[in-house]
Amino acid sequence: MPQLFRLYDHKPRTFFLLGRFTVKIEFSNLRDVENERLAQLIDASKQGDNDAMTKLINTFASSVHNLIFSIIHDRSIVEDLAQETFVRMFLSIHHYEFRAPFRSWLFRIAVNLCRDHLRKKKVRKIVTRFQVDQETGEEQNFTDEDQDPSAAINESEQTRLITDALAKLPESSRLVFVLREMKDLTYEEIAATLKWKIGTVKSRLFRARRELAEILGPRLEDLR
Repeated sequence: MPQLFRLYDHKPRTFFLLGRFTVKIEFSNLRDVENERLAQLIDASKQGDNDAMTKLINTFASSVHNLIFSIIHDRSIVEDLAQETFVRMFLSIHHYEFRAPFRSWLFRIAVNLCRDHLRKKKVRKIVTRFQVDQETGEEQNFTDEDQDPSAAINESEQTRLITDALAKLPESSRLVFVLREMKDLTYEEIAATLKWKIGTVKSRLFRARRELAEILGPRLEDLR
């Protein structure tokens, strides 16, 4: 089995958010991979080629790491979940049959691990002051008393505000927003990753954007 290197190439990108607000935030871009080369790596990995498996891991390491962090927001366990994602990829890649994009197949492994982690914790502590009910996704015991509304809002503050806002969303809304707006997946790829219908993807993405607009609106007025 190849060594699972912790190679995360963090590159900045700017992403648009919520209609009348434009917010800058840094996330990693998924590395462009030529389809033919990717297929060759997958086929070689299925045949037990450790070098190909290592290249496949390194190709997706950054995007998997950042996807998990976007869902979990806990750096202490993100790398463990990323490593486990690639262990499971290694063990099950022979089942992959090119029926869906490889990225969607791999992201589904990561998303399922995140869900398992959150389910085991029972109380999803995404950020320090936020909890949600496991079954309903409703907010509980959220306070914002340590916020200073008069503080200057810079890019770091914008990132924090959006991170906190994402943490307030129900799991389904957070997942679909992260996959679409931060990871640039198509509706079809999201549907394959989450095993939803495309209509469900679109409706939940609309709801997620609306929920974020309601949460962030009052805080982002000063940015206009």
